[in-house]
Amino acid sequence: MSAAKLIPLENRLARLIRRPGGAKVADVLKRADDNLESIRADCMTALDRHLDEIGRLRAQAGRKASTEVKDAIYRLGNDIHGVAGVFGLTELGEAAFSLCELADRLRLSDRWSQEAVDVHISALRLLRHPAGAGDSVGVLAGLRQVVDRFPKPVPEQEA
Repeated sequence: MSAAKLIPLENRLARLIRRPGGAKVADVLKRADDNLESIRADCMTALDRHLDEIGRLRAQAGRKASTEVKDAIYRLGNDIHGVAGVFGLTELGEAAFSLCELADRLRLSDRWSQEAVDVHISALRLLRHPAGAGDSVGVLAGLRQVVDRFPKPVPEQEA
């Protein structure tokens, strides 16, 4: 067996900050915020397309969704969760995480609930515009209750 070789990676940001006259942390963070703001509109448009796609998948699924549909809903919810996190949309991220949990439980238990997915879509659309979300704490608590209707399947124990 050969010995492991560690290859140190250069952290460009750390190098710039340490260099005399280098970038100030506050300046770097401000530039990062400005860069995020420059893509916010495009990201929110993509997020809205994801919500539309989840709705389309749910409508196509009818009363019995395939594993592929549940997996696609999970992936789209995960993408929404990521975008929400980047832009500080905490409640939207929590609702997207709840949708992922729901999709996972439905997939693992081979069940489907149009209504549970609909509730999540409605909550995500509501929380997408935080100013109009009202009682987001109540919305998120309601989503947890919906997900809890579908217990996590217990993994089979190996003999």
